[in-house]
Amino acid sequence: MKLIVKILLPLLIVAGAILIGKFLISTKEAPKSKKPNPVMPVVDVLSVNPGNHAPPVLSYGTVQSYFQTIITSEVNGKITEVSQQFRVGEMVKKGDLLVKIDATDFTSALATQQANMALQERMLAEEVILAKQAAEDWVASGRKLDDATDFVLRKPQLAAAEANISSASEAVKKAIVDIERTHISAPYDAVVTTRTAAVGNFATSQLSLGTLVATEKAEIRLPLTGEQVARISMPRGTQSEETKVTLTSPNNKGVVWSAVLTRTEPIVDPQNQVTYVIVEIDEPYGGAVPLAVGTFVNASIPAASIKDAYKIPEAALVNDAYVWIISKEEKIVRATATRLHSYADYVYVKISADDYTPPLRIVSRPLSNFRTGITVKTSQQQGEK
Repeated sequence: MKLIVKILLPLLIVAGAILIGKFLISTKEAPKSKKPNPVMPVVDVLSVNPGNHAPPVLSYGTVQSYFQTIITSEVNGKITEVSQQFRVGEMVKKGDLLVKIDATDFTSALATQQANMALQERMLAEEVILAKQAAEDWVASGRKLDDATDFVLRKPQLAAAEANISSASEAVKKAIVDIERTHISAPYDAVVTTRTAAVGNFATSQLSLGTLVATEKAEIRLPLTGEQVARISMPRGTQSEETKVTLTSPNNKGVVWSAVLTRTEPIVDPQNQVTYVIVEIDEPYGGAVPLAVGTFVNASIPAASIKDAYKIPEAALVNDAYVWIISKEEKIVRATATRLHSYADYVYVKISADDYTPPLRIVSRPLSNFRTGITVKTSQQQGEK
């Protein structure tokens, strides 16, 4: 009997627990379902009005010499002196002596030509006397002077003597010039970029003695697209107003140079379809920071205003085709946008949003999952007035 009780009691307890559990489950109320709160993205919004903007046209180029001269000798001879100023990096003024050549042969040639000149002058004087004597003899013989031939009156001999005088005079001038050419001077204010001349070398017209680059001005070729050319004021004759250009260089942070747009090349590059304009800078080596030939520079050219355009961050323009606008109901709406110009981190666009009155609230950093009609939370930013 006790054994039966020990076996049945646990079974009864388990069965009772099961029945009680089923009862509790059947009497428990079902949980009420809750609708999840919608998740609204938070976006940065710019309040932007259309306006007239004048962003500059940007280009780039390399500084080139306005004048660059390879110094050579016009006479042959041994170099006897090289100026201390004629060294790479030195500045020279117009007329400064660069190289001196031995002038012994040329002074000797001048003496020879001067002697020949004196001889020709004596011969001309003799011919003048002989021509006068011939005319008197012809008249004394009882004949008319008009009947005498030129040869009898010694006119050809007199003309030859006069021609010899002219030739001798020019030979003397050439000998003097040759002596002057033994002193080679700077043709203009310049900086010396190369020098090969040395005392003892023999100078000829085929041998370079060095190279000079003008310091009066330099020029830069700037490539521009057709759209950029249309926005800038090109020079039209000498009476046109100057267009100032600002130059900067990555090698000299914070340094600015001023240049002038002077002309445009009359052809379009067939490879990249750009037009080159030329800007000039006066005294590139005269400032606190020289603008050396060969320096790469960035150029900023003033341009005409873009009328009734919106200035927005580059990131706000999606696929270069549209922007997202926030409506009064805080919903996003897609609007077609046309790029007009870019400058720095901004883009100037025309926006087709006739149903919305400016200022437009434009999303500055749109998300990739945006869809028209989505409700968003806005974080207002300062926009263009």
